[in-house]
Amino acid sequence: MLKRVTKDSIYVIKNKAFLHYAQLFTNIEEDTLKNIEAFGLSLNQTKIEKTRNKTLTQLKEKHAHFRNDNKSIYINRISSACEACQTGTGSYTTFVSMKCHRNCYFCFNENQDNYMHYLQNNRDARNELAELIDAGYRLKHIALTGGEPLLFKEETIQFFQFAKEKAPDSYTRLYTAGDLLNENILKQLRDTGLNEIRFSIKMEDSPQKRRHILKKIELAKNYIPNVLVEMPVIPGTLEEMKELLIELDKLDIFGINLLEFCFPLKEPKPFIDRGFKLKNPPYEMYYNYWYAGGLAIALSEELCLELTAFAIEKNLKIGVHYCSLENKFTGQIYQQNHDQVMDKTYSFSNRDYFFKTAKVFGKDKQKAIAILKKNKVSYKINQQYDFIQFPVEAIKLLSEVNVEIAIVSCIIEFNNNERITKEVSIDWTTAALFQLEDVG
Repeated sequence: MLKRVTKDSIYVIKNKAFLHYAQLFTNIEEDTLKNIEAFGLSLNQTKIEKTRNKTLTQLKEKHAHFRNDNKSIYINRISSACEACQTGTGSYTTFVSMKCHRNCYFCFNENQDNYMHYLQNNRDARNELAELIDAGYRLKHIALTGGEPLLFKEETIQFFQFAKEKAPDSYTRLYTAGDLLNENILKQLRDTGLNEIRFSIKMEDSPQKRRHILKKIELAKNYIPNVLVEMPVIPGTLEEMKELLIELDKLDIFGINLLEFCFPLKEPKPFIDRGFKLKNPPYEMYYNYWYAGGLAIALSEELCLELTAFAIEKNLKIGVHYCSLENKFTGQIYQQNHDQVMDKTYSFSNRDYFFKTAKVFGKDKQKAIAILKKNKVSYKINQQYDFIQFPVEAIKLLSEVNVEIAIVSCIIEFNNNERITKEVSIDWTTAALFQLEDVG
């Protein structure tokens, strides 16, 4: 068992040197929360961890499939592209332009690098793909998103033609709002060998507009092997979402990806007016993530889980996949850490892809050192913060002494070609409580 050290749980630490070190992490947490609140949208004051754990237990009892350390949950089936997203290995997603005919208040494209440039200038997506393939990258999944790709129909068709020519074994997919899709475009996409198309449905659209998109989805089934819907689940839309799941099941499409609804770190008024608050805590690990989606909105996850349970109860045949915001982060962590060589005091976690190391502080150091020496276990001494650092695999050796142990999660960064090991979170445990599977 591990206990995450936060500003609310730091009281569990009795060792003074450990407490001082843990405060470095809680200071980061408090600074991050202040920066988040400066955007103008408040954090939900009700923390729902116990409720969430109960719901997860119920879904496990109903035989839902749990992936990626419970960050991804599905029933029936899941796109292979979603599975590949977990580590990002062999996956490439790009765009032609950031232009879009929609104006969704929750769109996060403005957070993308060079957003304004790609509103006015198209990206040479095809040549960029060629450069990757020529450089020897083996791409198993290739996707085109936007903006709205179908504002640039010729470029979109040419991109997928090129992808199949240069990477014939790749699995290709297209993201679209669906409004601009017609039978002629679908025939051309079919002829490129497109494997998957993902539609977004906007619950704030009129019922008539949603029915129009459903007809486009039904049409797409005639031409594209795997047809999915991918959409954020907005609090307050439970009954409408249940109806949508039933409609999609009738269409017999591949499935739906239920995304955790997010605040894109821009104008908060549309979210405040609708009574939304931010999920609390906003992150499992406080870190600077690449994913531009923003911050999760409170109660969206609960709704996604409830809809997954509903699909099980109704025996729906489509795939229903809950993709949390945290699920979006893991590919980055994997890419930064997986091929890095660390000293023997670190272990790579196959559970969350962070490096893990154990520390014992202050007056407890000598007790631990004696045992580690006896068992010929590598350790390092840090004079500045008064700790020793050693592999998590050796924690059980300390069962005969009563010491508090820190488990620190780390990620590798590079700054001007200098490799930096950054510690991002700290957990509390003891040898009696710790299980190696806690860290994967």
